[in-house]
Amino acid sequence: MVTLRDALAAAVGHHQAGRLDAARPLYHSILRSQAGHPDALHLLGVLESQSGRPGAALPLLRRAVALLPGDADFLGNLARTLRAAGQPDAAERAFARTAALDPADAQIAFTLGALRLERGDAAGAAAAFAQALVRRPDFAEARINRANALAALGRAEDAARLRRQAVALAPAHPDALHNAAVSALADAGLDRPLSHARRLDPDLVERAGRALVRALAADPRHGAAADALLGTALSLVQAGQAPEWLLDRAARTALTVLRGNPRDTRAAAVVAYRFYRRGRTDLASRFMRRVARNFTAAEVAADFELRLWSMVRAGRRALDGLPDADAQLGAFPPLELLADPAAGSGPLLAVSCDDGYYRRFATGLLDSVEAVGGGVAVHVHVVNPSPETLADLARRRERLRLSCSRERVDFTGWDDHRRTTYYACVRFLRWHQLMTLWGRPLLHLDADCTLAGGLDALAALLDGADVGLLRDARWRGPTREITVCFAAFQPTPRGRAFLASTAAYIGAFLQEGRGFWMLDQAAPFAVLDALERRGEGPGVRWFDVLDFPWVRFIGEK
Repeated sequence: MVTLRDALAAAVGHHQAGRLDAARPLYHSILRSQAGHPDALHLLGVLESQSGRPGAALPLLRRAVALLPGDADFLGNLARTLRAAGQPDAAERAFARTAALDPADAQIAFTLGALRLERGDAAGAAAAFAQALVRRPDFAEARINRANALAALGRAEDAARLRRQAVALAPAHPDALHNAAVSALADAGLDRPLSHARRLDPDLVERAGRALVRALAADPRHGAAADALLGTALSLVQAGQAPEWLLDRAARTALTVLRGNPRDTRAAAVVAYRFYRRGRTDLASRFMRRVARNFTAAEVAADFELRLWSMVRAGRRALDGLPDADAQLGAFPPLELLADPAAGSGPLLAVSCDDGYYRRFATGLLDSVEAVGGGVAVHVHVVNPSPETLADLARRRERLRLSCSRERVDFTGWDDHRRTTYYACVRFLRWHQLMTLWGRPLLHLDADCTLAGGLDALAALLDGADVGLLRDARWRGPTREITVCFAAFQPTPRGRAFLASTAAYIGAFLQEGRGFWMLDQAAPFAVLDALERRGEGPGVRWFDVLDFPWVRFIGEK
């Protein structure tokens, strides 16, 4: 005769061998004979949970725990099933009771900590991970997660110490390496908004990057490490502080990420910046256009990197089919000349802004022009000037060699981004018009700056050049390399052609509704790239954006 013990042994044998369909009827047979058999209830509950049926498992496990409330195994399996069933409150209580019943079980304490960390209870999680470490001091994952909990509590130094210990315990553990990198990045300052003016500690950046690379070598599918590497590379590129090796490695990771998710725009941008760094912005531009096909126009406009790269057309054919600048002028409000420049052929300091920027900044620039003296000739173009601004310009004409113009634009229905983009970009179409009209050199300046002295030495340096451009030589990207807070345009054939093509490039994007912030910097980069590849490039006098002593720039440039 088969006893319940024999039936249970047979059921457990099938269960352990993975033959769940053979074990299930045996468990049910035992329960028909003895409805309150705790082991059969417990094991059948575990089986149903393993089968993905937590709804069937929970009543069985609850009955088993009710029969043997002091059994930590019963309670632990109930806790796990509650968690799988999406009942985190009940699961946490069950895990806490299990940990109290069996404080020597480091895994239960670890799981309790992980659940608390998921739920945002960093203090409770840190306590549970500490309990796990008391029982298993070599438990690297518990040390990693306790570090994460302490970091969430603002205890950065304690977190960093635990992360270093975790790497020492498990030098090839991808989670330990990733977390150590996170600490190094925070120590380097990458956990705060990063600007190109704030230098990071290169040794800390190196340590963090190497740790992320080792984490991905240990586990190429480690999503958090890949995400951190891509984010680090992008931040460093934008700040002009990306080491060559790190961008190379991030680009390889990015290609792997894109194979799994072709809509990962950060990964796509890392690849594009790598092409750009190698002098192949034409390949970067084509690559990003291909990526952008996975997105709607609205999605492109909403994504920072897609938006930037959508304005970059590089390569010798980038200007093919571009409408002529003069042909586009009819699509824009007319340029109204309010005062002509004084007679002469010398350079004009050209400033363009809206009425608000005139009152906030341009008045300071004009004050500095007056202060340095030397008879600097200035032309100011204002979009929608107020009567007060026109009156101020008229008063200043009594003291300065000042000419001015305006345009009137109906901005009804335009958002702030579209308006500011227009203000920043339309000036190049206006400079093209004025160059055609007057044939004089133009020294373009942003309104939000002041002169630091006379411009005679600057004008002398431009002799023999077609254009003068400010360059950021830190490989920050095609929309950041040419910084148009200053630009000089000479009335030579190639100087005129460069300005006309830049105006045409900008005009086409604005008319198509695809012009975004930094179009004014994407355009001269793309135009110069195309003209140089065609052997038609202007003679450029380059200036360093970090060492341009003639002008004081306000804020970051």
